[in-house]
Amino acid sequence: MAEFIDCPSVSISYDSTGKATVSFVVVSSTGSIKGSYSHISFGGVGFEGALMSAVQKVIIGGDGWCEWQIQLQGVGN
Repeated sequence: MAEFIDCPSVSISYDSTGKATVSFVVVSSTGSIKGSYSHISFGGVGFEGALMSAVQKVIIGGDGWCEWQIQLQGVGN
């Protein structure tokens, strides 16, 4: 059972109020993800918020591997 974040997929943007939108892809060897991604750190900045979406896509020919496209909205500190 393996799970990791695809680092090149990480995207962080802020709106005028300071709210952060953090998007990234989690790759998993099972049909589910075991981690909680409502609290996560990138580049030394911690982000906390609500998961707005988690979309699963099967990796064709990946022998059971799938990817989850995650979007978190919240604040960075």
